[in-house]
Amino acid sequence: MSKNIPLPDPQEMEELAELLAERFVVRWDWYGRQYKDRYQAFHEPLTRDLLIDHLAGKITLGTYVLDAQNRGRYMVFDADDEPNMRRLMAMSEVLAQMGCPTYREDSRRGGHLWFFFGEPLSGRNIRVFGQGVLNVFNIGEIELFPKQDALKSGPGSMIRLPFGVHRRSGRRYGFYRPDGEPLADTLRQQIRLLAIPATVPPRIIDFYAAHAERPVEPLPVDPNFEHAPVENGEFSSDLDRLKHEIRLRDYARPYVQVNRRGMGLCPFHHDTVPSFHLNDDINAWYCFAGCGGGSIIDFYIVLQQRLYGRSLDFRTALHELREELL
Repeated sequence: MSKNIPLPDPQEMEELAELLAERFVVRWDWYGRQYKDRYQAFHEPLTRDLLIDHLAGKITLGTYVLDAQNRGRYMVFDADDEPNMRRLMAMSEVLAQMGCPTYREDSRRGGHLWFFFGEPLSGRNIRVFGQGVLNVFNIGEIELFPKQDALKSGPGSMIRLPFGVHRRSGRRYGFYRPDGEPLADTLRQQIRLLAIPATVPPRIIDFYAAHAERPVEPLPVDPNFEHAPVENGEFSSDLDRLKHEIRLRDYARPYVQVNRRGMGLCPFHHDTVPSFHLNDDINAWYCFAGCGGGSIIDFYIVLQQRLYGRSLDFRTALHELREELL
């Protein structure tokens, strides 16, 4: 979605501005405006004309996440770079399989992941839910909006209102489904779909809120995974062959069944929803519930520890896999 897409006629722009406001605006007495190098807050009424100018690309607005009663209708994870955005995208796919809908919005450097609620929640409850999600998926360095449990002074945290033209990149960014497909092809279609979004079920909120104070620590992976000594001859050759020539999908098949996108129930913990991801492109795996990740050698180490109670160092695991597979 670029800034040069055809815009609706003026009458429809008014309707779309109303729909945008109904979904994303919780305060009408404050708004923000994005400039190339900063946001500026305005303690004055947010008007329909400003919203129309936002959609037309003339200005770009920011919206506040909590209302004056410290309630919000959505939660947003903000990833400031591509690696963290990829982690949010993978998390979104797992959540979708749990029945938790999310909406991904691209941005200049990373993007946003939006969660919508059927009823307004307190800022405190939103943040407890969000922290629980981050804990379970072991994701750090991600901003969580709202940033406050409750307002102390001023209107609190602000996020860029969707569908405006980013003042630095000059682009208009749209929304995507967890599978990476656009939410819809046009501005009007995306706004109308988001006017009635799928919302997070209460059971999902309760599940993740229970993990807010109990971070799930990932199983430490042997530090030699990326820094194993590179020696001439047998060690280096076998290490490369195991990591790059033996298909992890084939080796893991007796322990985990994955779908075409590489998702399956993790064999290393009691998994009720798919949290195990196998990436054929890089021949690696990762468990979003905290069991670790890495190459086929790391899979073997965790397999031996979790299923058979054996603690192996990197070299021993390499030796045993070499005897088994090479």
